[in-house]
Amino acid sequence: MRYPTSFELLEFFGSEPDIQGDVSAYTVADEDGVSLVLSFNTADDPLQTTLLLRERVIAVVCHEGMTGMSIDEEGMTCEFVHDDMRVMLTAKVKPKIRVAWSGLRTS
Repeated sequence: MRYPTSFELLEFFGSEPDIQGDVSAYTVADEDGVSLVLSFNTADDPLQTTLLLRERVIAVVCHEGMTGMSIDEEGMTCEFVHDDMRVMLTAKVKPKIRVAWSGLRTS
């Protein structure tokens, strides 16, 4: 699987990751007090998003087996394709944080 370059990730999140072992965690906050922590492991491709409102966790979603990650002018897209299921994550961090997870059966 191809990941965005470290420069693309730095440009998207606006900060360096916190790296512990194989896990990279990026944290970003907006002016409304919403924060996003997005972490992933390149060894076995899990990805987790944690949304916080004024430092209080309001949602955590984790999915295993990422099959694609890309960044473009629209934001970040991550895809997880397994047998008869396709799960997508779309994330934007500017001007406001927006995270959307969706899953559909493919058969």
